[in-house]
Amino acid sequence: MEENICKTEITKISSKGQIVIPLRIRNQLKIDEGSVMAIDTTNEMIILKKVDVDLIKQFKNSLADLKAGRVKRVA
Repeated sequence: MEENICKTEITKISSKGQIVIPLRIRNQLKIDEGSVMAIDTTNEMIILKKVDVDLIKQFKNSLADLKAGRVKRVA
């Protein structure tokens, strides 16, 4: 079982505001080219989170079905 120990990596910000996520972290989180990321801040920290695009598509489809009357609200 892999331990969830924080191993800080250092990276620089480009002139366009881009950062490189180290390969170890990309591999660990299965982040590939084109992966969708959510970004937020808290205090003095930046938080990046991989977004499950399939889940977003399912939500949009469900919302479209609801608006079109193909399903009815349960609650």
